[in-house]
Amino acid sequence: MTTEFELTISGSSKDLLDAVALLAEHNINLDTIATAKVGEKYFIRFLTAVDEECRHTFIKADLPFTERKVLVIDMYNRPGQWVRAARCLVDKGVQIKTSYLLGQKGDRLRFVFGVDDYQKAKQIAGQIAECSVD
Repeated sequence: MTTEFELTISGSSKDLLDAVALLAEHNINLDTIATAKVGEKYFIRFLTAVDEECRHTFIKADLPFTERKVLVIDMYNRPGQWVRAARCLVDKGVQIKTSYLLGQKGDRLRFVFGVDDYQKAKQIAGQIAECSVD
């Protein structure tokens, strides 16, 4: 199971960097990170292998955060594979909230899917040929 953390930060780009730097100061390594600015707020989503340390750091710093289980799917690096996996999820009633590339290893790509029904999505993804699920 993989956990995605999300922070919402108001302010400037400096405030965004300060929030992320807090993790580095506590030796929390990020597996991936995505940021976006919507209006006056920054949204930071990331994965790390040290969930408990991350939670503790945010609580101690009094930074509000959310977390959720996300699906990580390995697929062959071929055209249309992401669409194929996403379509399988959507066609069986799973809503995709977010998705992004986690990385590449050999001939495989790893994608993160934030979905409305993690358990259902995990079952569906496990049935998709050429995919493996974390």
